[in-house]
Order: sequence, then C-alpha cells, then structure tokens
Amino acid sequence: MARNKVNNDKKPADLTADNLEADQPEITADKGLKLLMRIGIPMALISVLSLWASSTMGSAGIGLLFFITAPLALVIGFAYNIRYVMLLVRRRRQSQTPQNKP
Repeated sequence: MARNKVNNDKKPADLTADNLEADQPEITADKGLKLLMRIGIPMALISVLSLWASSTMGSAGIGLLFFITAPLALVIGFAYNIRYVMLLVRRRRQSQTPQNKP
C-alpha cells in the first residue's frame, strides 16, 4: 500500500505558537475584552455558587438565580471569544499587508 506523503513544510508565520503568544498582550489590552472579562468572571462565579447553594440548601429561589446567570455568563463568554478572534484576525491582516502603502 502506498503511504501518504507527509508534508514537512514549515507552518506559515501567522499560525505559529510564537506569534500567537507575541500578540496576546496587545490583544488582551483591548477595553472591550477587559469589560467582558470583568463582567463575565463574577457572573460565572455567581452562577456556579448559586447552583451549589441551591443543591445544598434545596432552595428554589437560589436555583432560579442559576438559571438566570448561567445563560448570561455563557453569552458573555461567547462574546469574549468572538471578540478575541476578531482582534486576532485583524492583527494578522495588518501584519501581512505591505507597510509602504501610498
């Protein structure tokens, strides 16, 4: 049987782990990402703690808090990830375009 030929070419510069780590501090300094993080992390903690407390105490009111905060925390987390990827792609495009535009 013939084996598939392995492509040992180097990865493009924009996909290497070194470049991803180099861009991360600049991207995470975005005000929108910081806002989403400051809102999303406490929201997720409240959600998890309310789930734990409702199961421990058997309180329906605290369980309702979980059902309100969990979807909000998920939406904020998805928004954070989408924003991060958008900023990363924008950064890649800017770094790939020629610097000497007329």
